[in-house]
Amino acid sequence: MPRFARNNGLIFDLGMNNGDDTDYYLKLGHKVVALEANPALCEQAAKRFAPAIAEGHLTVVHAAIWESAGETQFLVNLDNDHWSSIDPGWAKRDDSACKAITVECVTLADLFAKHGVPFYCKIDVEGVDQIVLDQLAHAEVKPEFVSVEDCRFGFDYMATLDACGYTGFKLLDQSAVAGRTDPATGHTFPAGSSGPLGRDIAGDWLPYPSMVEHYAATVRDREGNRLAPRTQWWDIHAAALA
Repeated sequence: MPRFARNNGLIFDLGMNNGDDTDYYLKLGHKVVALEANPALCEQAAKRFAPAIAEGHLTVVHAAIWESAGETQFLVNLDNDHWSSIDPGWAKRDDSACKAITVECVTLADLFAKHGVPFYCKIDVEGVDQIVLDQLAHAEVKPEFVSVEDCRFGFDYMATLDACGYTGFKLLDQSAVAGRTDPATGHTFPAGSSGPLGRDIAGDWLPYPSMVEHYAATVRDREGNRLAPRTQWWDIHAAALA
């Protein structure tokens, strides 16, 4: 039977970007490990979150998550830093201008060994999300809650999460999050935020077969084509329900 880390107050923000999600997690009172490969964004986070870092509430890991430890080429998208990626096809979308840099690589197992297994792991790593999910499948202890940003591989993501032992699934429309205020913290979500997490997400948790049907009727058809308008984008959330 899979084992899960529950209620331990630790969150992984894999794909920190501008730090808006990390900001929310800190306001909730959690300890955060935030991974980001773009050095400029890491520098911004070091200034923005200097008190939290000094107090030990936040660890910013300047690295890319990948198949193995070492170094690799990372493409910083100069037009839209949300698209920066190890994957050239991902980073160079719409003929975007990119700058290649060399970054340190870590695996999910490396992060778990060094920082502990979080109760929630946000995965938004632009083109290598399936690699992270595959590593999660081999973890001896897994987070109680996981989210991954939807893309054309959403059906594969859900299948892997089901194989990991997650028993509840939800969709969260990120485009509907902007401007909402979290009643527990008074935090107003900026545009692009991932929003609430775990049991704070509205709606019932769906079993995997029902989630697949719901996703296929709401987000993408079985060939991966979008059904929802381009103004909507989604996170797939999974939970190990007790």
